[in-house]
Amino acid sequence: MTEQLGSSGWTVTEARGVIAQLRHVATEGPEYDGVELFLALSEYLDQLYGGHGFDVLLVDPERAALAGAIGEQRSRRAGAGERLEQPVNSAVTLAEGRALAGALESAEGWQHQLGLALHALYTYLDQLYGGPGAFTELLTSEERNRVASG
Repeated sequence: MTEQLGSSGWTVTEARGVIAQLRHVATEGPEYDGVELFLALSEYLDQLYGGHGFDVLLVDPERAALAGAIGEQRSRRAGAGERLEQPVNSAVTLAEGRALAGALESAEGWQHQLGLALHALYTYLDQLYGGPGAFTELLTSEERNRVASG
């Protein structure tokens, strides 16, 4: 397990705490969307992790086991109509969030760190979903429960 969240300079726990506090600073625009997306994706990972909660990035073999459980749930889907492309607590889709992370990364100050943290979450979720660019949809709540209990 690793606590460092990509190249953001923050651990997972630090990023979650700082970004939650930024909710009071970022009240509109892309910064607000970035904060809300980061928090929504963290909550999504909380659900996938089950009772442990998302406070570290898993490394093999734990990451491989979680990735396998996610892949199994995705392969069970009956049709494309079940795709969830936007976290409930976010104004942006997952695809828009990737672009937003890049835009924030090129900013200065805390916005830059937020962009780096978002980018790290996308990279991690891509790994869990099977490779670069693979994280394009969310599991349903039922699927998340099955992953977490597995």
